[in-house]
Amino acid sequence: MIKLAIDLGSSMTKIYRADTNSGVVLAEPSCVAVVGEEERVKAIGKEAKNLIGKTAERTSIIYPVYEGEIVNMRLAAAMLKEFLSRIAIKSAALRRAQVLISVPCGISERALASYAALTEECGLKKVWFVEQPYLAALGAGVILTDTDPVFCLDIGGGVSNAAVISADGIIAGLSMNVGGNNMDANIISKISNNNKLLVGALTAERIKNEIGSLAPGALGTIVAEGSSTETCQPSATSVQAGDLTDCIRVYINKVLEYASEVLRTLPAEVAAIVNRNGVYLSGGIMKIPYVPQYIGSKLGMRYRVCEEPQFAAVLGGGVLLRDTVLLRHFAKVIEA
Repeated sequence: MIKLAIDLGSSMTKIYRADTNSGVVLAEPSCVAVVGEEERVKAIGKEAKNLIGKTAERTSIIYPVYEGEIVNMRLAAAMLKEFLSRIAIKSAALRRAQVLISVPCGISERALASYAALTEECGLKKVWFVEQPYLAALGAGVILTDTDPVFCLDIGGGVSNAAVISADGIIAGLSMNVGGNNMDANIISKISNNNKLLVGALTAERIKNEIGSLAPGALGTIVAEGSSTETCQPSATSVQAGDLTDCIRVYINKVLEYASEVLRTLPAEVAAIVNRNGVYLSGGIMKIPYVPQYIGSKLGMRYRVCEEPQFAAVLGGGVLLRDTVLLRHFAKVIEA
């Protein structure tokens, strides 16, 4: 029996195969390049992302999943079907597969129905939907019990999740439309204002990943290429890591505002346990130097970072798919 865990993120889609030793079998951008008013699909995933900022007027880049919600069902289905085909599983086998989908914390019934419709459109017949904090915790190696709640904070590209959970369920939690994509947009604005250079989204993301840091006195330099805001001619400039610190910090602080609200709602006994256990951190942003340390300092508690923070949710999906009892406890199954 094929078992797949899918993290259909706003920025990246990851697929984990749990019935073999394959592990993560796909990690691609959740975007589609389309042509014309009829939105004919031109490219999907990495091929589509590579076209950002380089296309003619008739070609657009669309993210069918935005801030945790499916905003374009047709393109989301085309994208997921293509990703499933890329992991070399035939459609007949997919109809018999067990599939787990990660969804945002506190997802509405309307949004959940959209995810269900998407999986049905893709020919998936047996699907579980699990809220992301459970998966992130399990992906971090947490053993959930009724008496030892854990606090999980995951910062994704378009959505961040903060929750205190136990084996009994989510004690307090929420999802927020703040993530790494906001940082990229802020970096574009910062370089435009400071360096008089307009850079594209791909360049901003690369700069963030290569020299982004919250370390005090952050060091590092990168050459950014783009278009001069003064002459409109191709140009390049050196960007310093220290100049970008605020672009990252402002959004980390926004996430922490929401996370603190979650902590304020906790009963005293739960708060004591969470304070003792600390916070489990996941999401690709945790790979930026000093971000985990900064979060721990601002929350006033120790922190633990997943070994592969960008894959925490999909790895947790793999854990659940191997534990039928735990899976049925946390998930809602939809069978056609």
